[in-house]
Amino acid sequence: MTLALVVLISLAAFITSSITAAMGIGGGVVLLALMAQLVPPALLIPLHGAAQLMSNTNRVLVQRKFINWAYIKPFLLGSIVGGALITPLALYMPVALGQVILGAFIVLATWKSAWLRLANWPAAVSGGITTGLSLVLGATGPLVMSVLPKSARERQVIVGTHGMAMVIQHGIKVIAFSSLNISLVQYWPLLLGIGMATLAGNLVGARLLARVPEEKFTVMLNWLLTALAIRLMWQGISTLLASGT
Repeated sequence: MTLALVVLISLAAFITSSITAAMGIGGGVVLLALMAQLVPPALLIPLHGAAQLMSNTNRVLVQRKFINWAYIKPFLLGSIVGGALITPLALYMPVALGQVILGAFIVLATWKSAWLRLANWPAAVSGGITTGLSLVLGATGPLVMSVLPKSARERQVIVGTHGMAMVIQHGIKVIAFSSLNISLVQYWPLLLGIGMATLAGNLVGARLLARVPEEKFTVMLNWLLTALAIRLMWQGISTLLASGT
């Protein structure tokens, strides 16, 4: 891997980490789309998972005092079970169809959450389902954000808790792919660059987050979730139409 490629991906990691630290989501999806143009397909999800693990770990360090641990503890248990049980079943679903369903769910959860009664979903169930899908679809940050409890809508609590949930998911993802004999050690210069870039990005994003008024944060978050969901559905529909021709 060339130095130019390491610098380019590290710069992208800095920008996308800043976005995620400021809004809670968005950066992971953007980084996945960029890395898909630069990284071999077989390494895309493992490398993206490692990059997001570092990015969200840095985010958690910055926002650690705002994490809702009462939600995270059962979420962790559910994630472990989901990573072990749901993934083999999810592999039978075409990725494109999964993208369409996932995007539609995010839109519904964002604007009509009362219909889904997401507030009544146990944290363990949310962790199990979203972690299983994460191993198949790659970036499920918007999905996790849509199932987080929003009763206490303080922006730092939402961002910090979401960051911890993503640390859990991406950590499980890295362990899962390591068990499949996919080694990331040879890419240590890239991972080192991403690690430093995401730490800087999270510090910058945290400052931006503190300046966003509470009511504006809610509106911006809802529309960002919607835009990402529409993009996801478009990708899935395009793939399904192309495969049908």
